[in-house]
Amino acid sequence: MEEAQPKTDLLYSPRQIEIATVLAGPVAAIYMLVKNYNILEQHEYSRNVKYIGSFLFVSLLVAIDYIPFDIPNIAIQASYLIFVWVILYKYHMTKAEISDSSALDFRSNWVVLLVTLLGFITSLAIITIVTLLVIIAADVGLLPMTDNLISILEEMSSEDTVFWR
Repeated sequence: MEEAQPKTDLLYSPRQIEIATVLAGPVAAIYMLVKNYNILEQHEYSRNVKYIGSFLFVSLLVAIDYIPFDIPNIAIQASYLIFVWVILYKYHMTKAEISDSSALDFRSNWVVLLVTLLGFITSLAIITIVTLLVIIAADVGLLPMTDNLISILEEMSSEDTVFWR
């Protein structure tokens, strides 16, 4: 009879989280960090990552339209990655600590790829929804109108795109 193997919990490594953040944005990072902290039973960190990360993501999406100059996409992506690096190096286990633990192991790179793809699709959906809500709110006067939003609305009206009116 075979001996029962002790149960090992699977964590995302810091490098897997970093790569997923670069490829898929903050949604993948938030998901992976929350999963890791739940497995490690650090529920306060999990809650903080979930709520603060989501708030920062949506806040940045709204603020992008109100920054008076064009920001390259790489700078926006770097801002997500900097937040994730800070969390990983200050509050997360290192790869060596995970490897040394007998109760922990790493998730498969295939799982990371799947989470990255789903995170990318979810990020695009959230970006689209928030951008549309900002445009609508600016058009009805709830938010200030910017040159960028005016050009978007003019382009939509010149193409006879009926949106919410």
